[in-house]
Formats: sequence, structure tokens, C-alpha cells
Amino acid sequence: MTPEQPLLPFKSLDDIRMRKEYLRQELRKDNQSMKTQWNGLFHKEESNLPSRRFANIMSTGVSVFDGLLLAWKLYNRLGGGKNSKKKSKSSGNLLTAFLTRKRK
Repeated sequence: MTPEQPLLPFKSLDDIRMRKEYLRQELRKDNQSMKTQWNGLFHKEESNLPSRRFANIMSTGVSVFDGLLLAWKLYNRLGGGKNSKKKSKSSGNLLTAFLTRKRK
């Protein structure tokens, strides 16, 4: 029995053993292929080039600054900052505070 033949009723124990060994080899190949693809997706290569490290630091810094700027803008628009001492009608609900805010 060759591995490429379609599944037919087995005629002997040797046929079963051959099929079992073939399937085991195929599973090992598939397992190795999946490991390679998984590692390629989730484990990035470490780059020791100074320019790459500098670019990564700059990218991280810009992302943090952008997040802080967004948080500051949301804080000021939704009732924080200067007008936080005044009581407004919509101070209880964040959505209504956003929708009824005074535009500058």
C-alpha cells in the first residue's frame, strides 16, 4: 500500500502500520510548519542597530505623547479643567456632557 492511495479497507496489519507511520510523518511535518509560522508571527527579531533602536524609541515616545494629548483633550472637553467647579445639568452622564458641551 502506498501513502497516496485512497483509503481502502486494509487487508493486513502491515497495511495499517504503513498508514499509521505515514500519518505520523505528516503530522510531524504539519507541526513543524505550524511552529515556524507561529514563531514568525509573534516573536520579532531583535535588532541591535543603533538607528533601529532610536527609531523604536522615537515611535514609542510619539505614541505616548499622542495618548497623553488625547486624554488631555477629552478631559477638557468633558467637564474637566476650567469649568469643573460649575455644576452643569449634565454632570451625571458622560454622553450627555459630551453632546451638550459648549463649543468654542
